[in-house]
Amino acid sequence: MDFDPTQPSPEHFLDLIRQQQRGRLKIYLGFAAGVGKTYEMLQEAHRLRRQNVDVVIGFVETHGRAETAALVEGLEQVPKRRIEYRGVTLEEMDVDAILARRPTVVLADELAHTNAPGSRYGKRFQDVEELMRAGINVISTLNIQHLESLYDLVEKATGVKVKERVPDYVLGLADQIVNVDLSAEDLRERLTAGKVYPKERIHQALDNFFTPANLTRLRELALGEIAHLLDRQQREKNHEDRGVSSRVMVCLSSRSPNPD
Repeated sequence: MDFDPTQPSPEHFLDLIRQQQRGRLKIYLGFAAGVGKTYEMLQEAHRLRRQNVDVVIGFVETHGRAETAALVEGLEQVPKRRIEYRGVTLEEMDVDAILARRPTVVLADELAHTNAPGSRYGKRFQDVEELMRAGINVISTLNIQHLESLYDLVEKATGVKVKERVPDYVLGLADQIVNVDLSAEDLRERLTAGKVYPKERIHQALDNFFTPANLTRLRELALGEIAHLLDRQQREKNHEDRGVSSRVMVCLSSRSPNPD
């Protein structure tokens, strides 16, 4: 597999799309909420759309962030599935509707999301796998603390038991991974400015999960996981007898990006 440390462009993803019938997967990976994963994913969707790629939104969670919500405008959205559960109406990504629509690329935010009871699958990553099996390409997002193998490390570092987790093999399915990165200080500034959570949640977040120590450790875990993945894939490449079949694209940046 080839690795390119530069910013992946829509053309790179299009090359992968054309290589084989199985749908391709691209993941925007971050170390915490607010680093800019969803924002970057939506920006890419607009770039693809300008190149006449049939891209739709399967599910995007804006978390009330105005800048992110603004990027939803102008993109086709597949209507969500409404599920009644204990007197509450929940909305989930409608896999059947996406399969019927058959876009070239679908955005499926929050890969670790747990679906409402009554959904086809229990987890969103399972929805994504079905879409890929049907030949639909998927762009998704994931925070490093949701990776199954890091559960104990994350709990030890932050004191938080992460309930929503993704098996490690799912990350290995990705043809492109973009590490959306910034410093712990920049993220805390974004949080303080109200660009991550509503005002009433800011103080608690700063004092608990979003402490400098926690964020620094999570950032180290994200960078370490990327390095491990690249090393493993490079070893696999060295043992391949034929040409390149896929790529992992990684963007490492210390700039302060736009919000999730």
